[in-house]
Order: sequence, then C-alpha cells, then structure tokens
Amino acid sequence: MLEFFRRHRGAFLITLTAAIIISMFYYGVSQTTKNYEKRAKITDTAVTVFGKEYSIGDVQRLERSLQLSAFVMQSFELTDMLTDLSPNGGPETLTNLFVARHLMEQYGIRTSDAEARAALEKLPGLQNNGKFDVARAQMLEERAASMGFEGDDLLAIMKDTIGLQKLRDIITKNYTASPLSAEKQYASSYQTFKGSKITFLTETFKKAATVTDEEIKKYYEENKERYMTAEKRAVNYIFFENPKDLDKKPLEERTKAQNAVVERVNAFNALIKAQDKPKTFAEAAAQTKEKVETTPLFTQDAPPEALKSESSLIDLIFSRSKDAANASEAIEGGAGYYVFEVSKIEEPKQQTQAEVTDKVKESLLDQKAVEARTKAVNDARTALSAGLKAGKKIEDLAKENKLTLEVLPDIEIANPPQDVPNGFDIANEGAKTGVGEISHAVDIDKGKAIVLVYVSAKELRKRPDSVEVRKNQVDFLSTRERKVLFQAWFKKQQESARVVMAKFS
Repeated sequence: MLEFFRRHRGAFLITLTAAIIISMFYYGVSQTTKNYEKRAKITDTAVTVFGKEYSIGDVQRLERSLQLSAFVMQSFELTDMLTDLSPNGGPETLTNLFVARHLMEQYGIRTSDAEARAALEKLPGLQNNGKFDVARAQMLEERAASMGFEGDDLLAIMKDTIGLQKLRDIITKNYTASPLSAEKQYASSYQTFKGSKITFLTETFKKAATVTDEEIKKYYEENKERYMTAEKRAVNYIFFENPKDLDKKPLEERTKAQNAVVERVNAFNALIKAQDKPKTFAEAAAQTKEKVETTPLFTQDAPPEALKSESSLIDLIFSRSKDAANASEAIEGGAGYYVFEVSKIEEPKQQTQAEVTDKVKESLLDQKAVEARTKAVNDARTALSAGLKAGKKIEDLAKENKLTLEVLPDIEIANPPQDVPNGFDIANEGAKTGVGEISHAVDIDKGKAIVLVYVSAKELRKRPDSVEVRKNQVDFLSTRERKVLFQAWFKKQQESARVVMAKFS
C-alpha cells in the first residue's frame, strides 16, 4: 500500500466526501476526544452503535481521517455523498459514519483495494487533459505527510466513499422521478412569456421630496451616534522589498536573492520577539540598519499612497489591538514584506449637526423617496389588478393611472435576453405571475428602481434540444429526490442503531 502511495504521490488526498461534513463536525469531536484522553484510557468504549462498541482509539482514528479530509476539501471538488449522512453537520456525523459502515456490512457491500485505487486515479481534482496528473498530486503530498497520514488510512477513506455510493444505489437507484413532475418542471423553466413593464425610478421620487430644517435637527438628534469621524492611525513600518526582475535571473541567483530578504525579516523579528530582552521597533531597526518609513494619521478607507494597494496590511493595521506594544509579525504584501508598529491613534469624535447637515439631508431624502415609491408601487398594483379583473385592457389602465407601459421582448424563463436589464429578476417574477396578471414588485439595481411586470401570454415553444433537456430534467429531479429518500431512510436506520455515547467524569 505504501508503495502505491509513493508512486501516486498525493493522489489519496483528493478522496473522501467526508471532507464536506467535517468542517462543521471537527470542533465538537476534537473537544470530546481531548476529554477522553484526560479521563479515560484509549481502549475504553466511547460509543456503541447497533450494539457494537467502539473505543476511544477508534473514535480518534476516524476523527483524524476526517480532519485531513477537511483539508483536502479546501483544494478540490468532491461529491457530496456523506452529506446524506448528516446534511446539517454537527457532532452526530462521526457516529453516523459508524452506522453507515455497519449498514454496508449488513448489505454485503465490499470494496477492494484495486477498486479504491482505480477510483482515486479518476478523481476530477487530479485530472489534466483527461489523465491522472502526478504533478498535481505531488503538491499535496508533503503537506499530508506533515499530518502523519498513511496510505492504508487513505484507502480506507476511499472505500467508505465508494461503499456509501453503493449503499445509496441499493436503496434508491430504481427510483425515477414522475414524468408528469418532470414535464411540469420543464414547462415552468423553459416557457416564454410576453408582457410589459412599468418602472418606478427611486431618483424621480427623490427629486420630488423636500426636507425641513426641523426634520434635519430631529433626525440628527435621534441618530447622533451614526455621525462620528473615522478612527485614524499612524504607523512606523519597514518594507522588505522583494528583488526586482527575479524572473530574468538564473534559478540559483533568484533563490539566493529571495532567501536574503527572508533572512533580513527573520533577523528583525528575532530581535522584536526575543524572550530575554526584546528590542523596541526603533532599537531593532537601528541594530539591523533597516530603513523606517512613517505615515501621518490616516483613515482605513484613505491610506497613504505607498500603502494604498496593500489592503490586507491596512486591515491588519486597524484591527491591531490598541494595547499592542510590540511590532507586528511580518506581513507579506504584493512586492515584499512589511513589519509595522502603530505610532498614534486618533479616536472617533462626535460630529456636530452643522458638519453633517448634507449627509442628514441626503439620508432623509432617500428615506422619503423610498416611502413615496413604495406607496406608488402598491397603489398602482392595486389599481391595475382591480382593473384587469374588471376586464379592462392594461394599456387603458396605464393611461388612467398615468403610468408608462414599456413592451418587453419575449422572455424565456430559463434564458432571458441579455439585453434586458435585470432580465433574470424579471423572468423569475414573470414565471410566478399568471397570464393577464400583474407581478409583485421587482427590485432593480439594489433599490434604484422597482418594476411591475404585466404578463400577457405564455407559451412553450419548440426547442431543437427539447428531448435532451427533458431527459436532463428527469435526471435532475430523480437525483434530487433520491437524495431526499436516502436521507429519510438513513435517518430511520440511525434511530434503529441505538447510539449510546459514553460519559466520563
């Protein structure tokens, strides 16, 4: 097994769907096993499933496997098989895997080493032009080895993944979605509707709004805490710039130049972090002969020109504790490393009404515009709906209510025309609106406008790919419903497992 692991470098790391669930599960289990370590022996029973006892050691081994799987999941796409066991995550995930293993044994499911190896080589994350890519696998091998992961453990994880797929196939593979349900889904998604829209621009209502001095004063007093100056900070920093034109230098020279920068950073950090007599920022700079740059006070959204492109550095400067006495750790930027100390802080200050009058007025105008627009939309929808039910034409109703009706191009629900602004939002609301009816309000461009859609007709047009699309619709619904069925079935099995967690005092 280890030989296979070496030959395939990091291939194993891309296995297991269990990676998907462990991010939600790991903290609870790790805390539990830490308590076990303190209060019990590794051979003591930790959990009982279907009457079978699993020791603390068993739990810790599975936890370790799942922990690495979480690391793998961050880098590669995987299927979601184990989410069937615990769709909401949580501490029960580990016991659910014990339940699943019992069920696999009960149904006679076996996965050979050869089968697991073949599946590993076919994982999408390790493919390059349809072939297994050793180079991709190699990138992960060293990081996995640092976690103490072995080949046999990885094969066991892959066997769980394959076994769970086989288990789901046994339970749900023969299920097929109702053709009628699939046809309804197809018709709903791919029908085309004809219609018109009525647009209510927020800016129009804003121009008509007015604000008095009394309203400005009242609003300011009620919302005074919102109007504070932004915190400002000044820093001293050292920039350890990366050598320029590295790509034009030979590998040996390039490596030497990069190492020289890292050595400078480490030398500075060593003085700052010394356990016996740590140096101050200024002392360390003087001893290492590094140039210290200084900045004036600045706000987080208006950094100095030299630091403007270093958003991560600016975030760290303003998130640094005000009580922090030492310099920061080295931070990698776009063209080198930074070490800084906050030299001065100007706390936020209350702004006077005179200073923020324009902002207050703008807020009030926005507020009044939204209120007026909302009333206009609701009144229009009520009037139009009532008129349509009375048998009137939409064109006549629009004139009566002084509304502008714009004809929309034909819109296919699943593929609205790209030249229709906010086409997907309009299509989505049109799909839910009956023929001869007015839609609910559609928010356009984050509140810049509201649209009402009138649907005059709907039709399911012929498509050259309709057979394939219909088949895909059946496959999609079948897969989704099989997943729901398997989860329901597995929940019943979990209840029958009579899981008992050991308690240690």
